[in-house]
Amino acid sequence: MSKIKPPNRDLVSMYEGIKLELPQQENYETAHRMAIAKLAGLNFQEQCRKAGADLSTGAGETRARLSFLGRPLVVSHPSGAIHSETGEDVPLWEKIITLHYLIHARGTSPSGNLVAYNDIPDGRLYYPNFIKRTSELLLKAYGQNLEALVQAAAKLGGIERPGLGDYGVVIPALPRVAYVFVIWKGDEEFPPQVNVVFDQNISDYLPAEDITVLANMIAVKLMKAGKEPTLR
Repeated sequence: MSKIKPPNRDLVSMYEGIKLELPQQENYETAHRMAIAKLAGLNFQEQCRKAGADLSTGAGETRARLSFLGRPLVVSHPSGAIHSETGEDVPLWEKIITLHYLIHARGTSPSGNLVAYNDIPDGRLYYPNFIKRTSELLLKAYGQNLEALVQAAAKLGGIERPGLGDYGVVIPALPRVAYVFVIWKGDEEFPPQVNVVFDQNISDYLPAEDITVLANMIAVKLMKAGKEPTLR
C-alpha cells in the first residue's frame, strides 16, 4: 500500500478567508440584519420544527439549538443573536447561513435522490464559482492522494457511503443538510475527480449562494484537517 501524502499545505492560506471572494463586508452585514428581521416575522417554533432544531425557553426568549458542521449553535428569538455553546466566536458567514437555514426550512424529508449543484434552482448561474471553490480546490490540495481526503472528512464527522465512486463520504452540515463527496482516484485514461452532490431536497433549506459558501467552508476545513495528525 502506498504511503498517503499530506495535501498541498501552501493552498490553505489562499482560501483561509472566503471574504476575499465575497461581496464587501458591509453587504454581508446588511444581509445579516435582513435575515434577522425576516426570521423575527416568521413563526419561530414552526420554522425550528421544520429545520430539525431543538427548542427551549428562558429569560423572555425562545432559543433554538442546532449543529453547524458539528459545532452546536444557539439562536435566540426574537433578537436573532447567535452564539456557540463551545464559547468560540461565530463568523458572520455562519450566522447568515444559519438564519437563512431557519428561514427557508420546509421540513421535507430526504428524497434519497442525489443531484449535482447545477441541477438545483439557480445552480447553473453559480456553477463555475461552486466548482472553483470546492472540487478544484480539493484536487489542487490533495492531488493523487485522495485517501488522505477521506481521512480528513472522517475528522469532520464524515460517514463513508459505499457505492459512490471509489470513495463516497457524507458530511453533515446542518440538521437536515448534508454534503456528499464522490471521489474518483482516476487512472491512465481519466484524471482524479471530486464531485459534490446533495439530496434533492437541499433547495428546501438553502438558496444556491449559501450552498456555495457553505461548500467552500467545508473545503477549507477539509484542507485544515488534512494538516492535522491522524490519531491511531
